This record gives sequence, structure tokens and C-alpha cells, in this order.
Amino acid sequence: MSRIINEKGLPQLGIFNEEITDVNYADYFLETALGFKVPRFIRKFLANQFCFIGIISSEIMAGLAVVDLKYASNAFFYVYSKKNKKFVEVKKIGIPLLTSVFISSDPANPLFHFKSDSFSMEFSNYRIKANSDRIKLDAVLDPSGKSPLRICTKAGYRGWVYTEKTTPLGITGVIDIDGKEILLESPETLALMDWTCGYMRRHTCWNWASTACRLGDDRQLGLNLSWGVNETGWTENAFWLDGKMTRCSNSIFIFDRDDLMKPWKIYSEDGKIDLDFVPEATRSEKLWALVAASRFTQLSGVFNGLLRTSDGEEIILKDIPGWTEDHFAKW
Repeated sequence: MSRIINEKGLPQLGIFNEEITDVNYADYFLETALGFKVPRFIRKFLANQFCFIGIISSEIMAGLAVVDLKYASNAFFYVYSKKNKKFVEVKKIGIPLLTSVFISSDPANPLFHFKSDSFSMEFSNYRIKANSDRIKLDAVLDPSGKSPLRICTKAGYRGWVYTEKTTPLGITGVIDIDGKEILLESPETLALMDWTCGYMRRHTCWNWASTACRLGDDRQLGLNLSWGVNETGWTENAFWLDGKMTRCSNSIFIFDRDDLMKPWKIYSEDGKIDLDFVPEATRSEKLWALVAASRFTQLSGVFNGLLRTSDGEEIILKDIPGWTEDHFAKW
């Protein structure tokens, strides 16, 4: 299987070991909840796509994303310096006709760009380039030997979501912050990618946690946890230890919604995840664009706690850098 929508116009649901090379959302026979068919030219404007890339080194944590809602777009790029607690960010709302935005339908060979007058970002052949007044990036990701978590689930009554999580990824390149260059080179620096597309619920919310790091014994760890989306029969909860995936059951996020900078508790029902997260920096925004709205907070910080592999090994985490997220969207 290489396409998500089959010849009958229906999504193929589940978790997939083989590559998905075409999330052909426009071929979905979308209907309203009452069974009225949605014309093909309208379907295009109801689908959502986004791609997030995270970078973690001993010095910095960086996050980049492009969001394409078809009728609107958004992009951001930030760098958080763990040493001096400095946070630098550039963000841009895409204005139709004045902004060029594109995300391909092939998550196995991801391609995207966002181009405006003051901020541009492009990703092709696993090379990511970003350019703005204050921060710049030129880096190459290495996906070799990785086994992404690929999952497609129902979303609401008629929708569906495909997501592909890849962590950790090797990376080589450089970030420029106000003229100061920081070299990025694995294994000291690692990256992760979140590629998502689909017809999501009109009102969508989720919590998310992730990391890409090297443990004290030199093994590489990747983690992806989510609560509130992609949980209709399957979950996207998993962690990778030196490339071997351990899948987990539903994850629970406990935090103070009125003060997200207070410590978080994250655990799974099957006992494989038992983590505390201490935020250090936050990137948040509230957007309203008539038919769409978003309340988004992404926190950089550290994880402490315990992971249990499918083989029964216990992994102790101490001050492992990573992210959590609290997000509400009206698409």
C-alpha cells in the first residue's frame, strides 16, 4: 500500500509498517454528517496539513513549522538558548496572493515551502533552510535506518487524520542567531519530524510531548506522546531506543491550564510511561481569522522519570530536553 485513499474513495485506517508515498486527500469521497456529498473543489479547502521539525543540541532547542489550511497559512521558527535562557522567534501569517505556501502529499519524501517578504522556509531532499532578519538555518536531516510511526485514524463522524512521526533523526548544519553561528552535528545534535494531513474535527484539541536525544549510555532516544487526537482505535504513543520502537497505550497529561509553566505529569495506562516535565520556555499565540481560530502553546523544558520497553527494560530519564504542547484549533 502506498496511498491512503483507496479506489473507493475511502481512507485506509490503521498503523502501517510500509511507506506511504501519497496522502491523496483530494480523492476522499467526503460527505457531510447527513450524507450530502462535498464537491471535489471544496474538499481541497477543508483539508489541513502541517509539518513540524524540532532540533535539540547541548546549546539550543529549535522549532520550525509550516501550517497550510488551504485558505490560510502560518509559519514559525524559534531558537531557545538553554544556557542563557534567551528565546528568539520569527513568525508569519500567510496572506493569500502575498505568500507562497506548499506542503506535498508524500510524507516519505517530504517537501514544503513558505515564502513571504520577510521570512522564508523550505524543505527538500531532507535539507531544511530558513531565512529571516534574526535567525537563519541551513541543515540536512538523515532519515536512514529510521522506522517512523505511521498512523491513520478516524476524526469525528466523517473525517480522518494521517500522521507520521520520525524521531530521532541525525542532523548536520548551522544555525545563525544575530550573526552568531552554532554548529549542528549528530550525535550531539538530533532532530525530529511531525508530518500530518487530513480532515480534522471542526474543533480539535490535543496535548503532545516529544524528544530526540542521546542518553548517558550513548543510546539514542525518540519519544512521541499525544492525548486528544488520533485515538480512535489506535494511538500515536511510542518511544524509540536505538531505533527499536515500543508502542504505548493511551497517555494522560496532567497540568495546570491556568499556568502551563508549572510542572506537568505524563503517564500511560499500561505503565510504560511515567514522566514529569519541567517547562523552561514557552512559545504561544492566539489567532483568530473569522472562520478559523487557534490557541497554541509549545513549551521547551526537561523530562524526568521512567520508560519501560516492551522487553521490560527500565530507562531512567534525568533532565532530558524536549517539548510539550497544549493546542486548541477551530479549522
